Amino acid sequence: MIYFDNASTTKIYDEVADFVCKHSKEQFFNPSGLYAPALEVTRQINDARQSLLKFLNANNHKILFTASATEANNFALRCFLQKNKKILVSQGEHSCVFETANYLISQGFEVEFVKLLNNGTLDLDDLENKLDENVGLVSCIHVSNETGAINDVKSISKLVKQHSPQAIFHCDGVQAFCKIPVNVSDCGIDLYTISSHKIHGPRGVGALVINKNLHPKPLIFGGGQEFGLRSGTENSSAILGFTMAAKKMQENLKSNMAHVQDLKTLLIEQIQSLNPTINGSKNSSPNILSLSFDGVKGEILVHMLEQEQIYVSTGSSCNSKHSGNRVLVAMGKNKQQEAGNLRISFCEFNTKEEVLSFAHSLSECVKKIQGLDIWKK
Repeated sequence: MIYFDNASTTKIYDEVADFVCKHSKEQFFNPSGLYAPALEVTRQINDARQSLLKFLNANNHKILFTASATEANNFALRCFLQKNKKILVSQGEHSCVFETANYLISQGFEVEFVKLLNNGTLDLDDLENKLDENVGLVSCIHVSNETGAINDVKSISKLVKQHSPQAIFHCDGVQAFCKIPVNVSDCGIDLYTISSHKIHGPRGVGALVINKNLHPKPLIFGGGQEFGLRSGTENSSAILGFTMAAKKMQENLKSNMAHVQDLKTLLIEQIQSLNPTINGSKNSSPNILSLSFDGVKGEILVHMLEQEQIYVSTGSSCNSKHSGNRVLVAMGKNKQQEAGNLRISFCEFNTKEEVLSFAHSLSECVKKIQGLDIWKK
């Protein structure tokens, strides 16, 4: 098997899986309990918060644990709403942000979408034109889950604070955390979303990093866990597994980045004869490569590769039930480039041998279907 869909989910580290299982069996106590074993679990969770904040260089923030990045992004948009203030959202956002924005529109809130450049990054001129004193929140993805395009979040934050000083700046950092250097404080980010299963941690846990000076409305009412913002018994074993995976990723950040960049470069070199269109900026995440091939539908290509136990995608798994790719459309890609999109995403487990084998299979598959009149079907 060759797995190149790591932007969708990653294989959990063996040691993390073993730890989560052991912790779940031996330290199963409810963190809200008042007896010593429960208080020990509470201490472990609080230590995990501090570790994640350190990894993110978030000096004046706190961590709110959630069940997923989708929940964290929903919290960011729905619990920081300001009366009579509009929201600006990038056209390149993950579906959990984009669909939340559409929901808010249906509820009467004013939401405007900020354009993308043809390389997949945010159009800073369009952002600046839309910023004013009436903006209450700006949401922009750090690394595109579709193309790997990296937004200059420090420059974006500077523009937001300059033209809309009361606005909150939210950044979806799911595809950035532990994959490229992140400095939340230096970039002036108020809210930052991260996810466990994207970095070889357990599923079912994400987090929202929140500036301590902000006072959001609660998302879930109940026993008052998570600062009274998100009630419900904490998934302590998964939280600690998340932190354990992040620690390992951070320790190996530079070597992992170099390794996956080498794989990405090698793949591009190997398929040059196919004349692929690379969707995204040259300054993109080393982990993600988005390609389109003339006369080839991405969905057909995915299933042909699947027959050889090679797994890639046509983009975000969260968009798999919807036709088309709105991010590529926002970048100005034509119908064939949009439908022909293939997303390959790497991790440190992948090898050069896998890339060479994949490149050969990909070339054979593209050649088999290229030139067929599939666009009329």
